[in-house]
Amino acid sequence: MAKQKTEKTNPQLDLLRETLKVFARKHQADIWKELARRLDAPSSNYAKVNLSRLNRYTNSGDVVIVLGKVLGAGSINHPISIGALNFSENARLKLLAAAGTVVTIDEIIQGSPTGSDVKIIR
Repeated sequence: MAKQKTEKTNPQLDLLRETLKVFARKHQADIWKELARRLDAPSSNYAKVNLSRLNRYTNSGDVVIVLGKVLGAGSINHPISIGALNFSENARLKLLAAAGTVVTIDEIIQGSPTGSDVKIIR
């Protein structure tokens, strides 16, 4: 029996995927094309990233995208600007306490259309 393909039902994710594709074409930015491709995957494949991983792989002032959820395990000791699909409340509080900024992925795309200074953490 063949597996039935289901369509995504979240209109915000559809809009984000289309925005990523437009910016990828307009600015020849492969990073946005890759993120749009990852959004097409099942949501069970989306990343779940703890603050300890962000602390380990980022530096002060980095701009980071997590295509999934940021969780509050661990701590972060430097400010970063981060966009994700979702944040746990504990993670959001710890990021703000470290003088970081929590933004939407759309805001990161608008702020860096070529994606040259953006890191993807999975």
